[in-house]
Amino acid sequence: MKKDDDERRFPLIPDAGFGEARLGAGETGPSVGEFPSNRSSLRAALLQQEIECASGLPAFSSVAARIDAQPSALNAPRWPAGKSLRIAGSLAVSQLGVIPRVVIPSAVAVACVAVWLACFVPLLPDAVDPSWLFSALLLFGVAITVTLALSADRADVLLLATPLGPQAVMLARLAAVLFVDAVAGIAASAAFAFWGASVDFGGVVVSWLAPLAAVAGIASFVTVWTGASWAGAIVAAALVPAFAPVAHGADAAGVVALIGSMQGALGPGGIAAIGVAVLAAVVCSARRAQLARLQLS
Repeated sequence: MKKDDDERRFPLIPDAGFGEARLGAGETGPSVGEFPSNRSSLRAALLQQEIECASGLPAFSSVAARIDAQPSALNAPRWPAGKSLRIAGSLAVSQLGVIPRVVIPSAVAVACVAVWLACFVPLLPDAVDPSWLFSALLLFGVAITVTLALSADRADVLLLATPLGPQAVMLARLAAVLFVDAVAGIAASAAFAFWGASVDFGGVVVSWLAPLAAVAGIASFVTVWTGASWAGAIVAAALVPAFAPVAHGADAAGVVALIGSMQGALGPGGIAAIGVAVLAAVVCSARRAQLARLQLS
């Protein structure tokens, strides 16, 4: 019984052509000095084993020739412009299913509140400018909707998993949200121009459309890099009075005069250009920001 146990515990050990050794109970293996000094036999045995294992496999030259004969994906023709536009459109539409569903109701609710307050404020004594209040409320709604759209964790996972790159997904998502804000704002501007007293529709649209990109860019930049949607909403909402157009009256003083001078120097085009530049920075740094957030979490 003891011998059978030893055979199971100490099986035959191949010695690469030098015979077979069996270790019994209480015995030790050979020392270093007991191995043959000539290693040519060992190398020959290993080479023979390699040849036997490689039998039936194609030669390296045939494998390399077959790889070279396959068409490379790097040499594929460029996509036509129509296909690129279709893919970009599909990507933008798909973002509406990724962003929270509360974005569209929030944009509509803020637009309704802006119209109601802007039409009701002139009835009050010493009221603020209705056009300024209307544009400020719409811009405040933009800060809310953008931060809501970028606050979903599953959206961050899709952002890194897409084969088109995080930059393309971020651009499509921002475009989808800003499209919703623009449609709600234009509808609200039409209602405000219809019910408001002596209000020009074109002027009302320009008052909030020019700084829309700036507010959205600031909100998205803070949200993407901090990972906190509330931080982006607070910073963007605090800067809304600096972008909402103010009346350049002679009695303006203090901060109002400073904001009016800045807006007069930049103009609607300059403010819009600053906003586009901030949005471009957000899109270009989307991947780096998401990877940094995942490393910190």
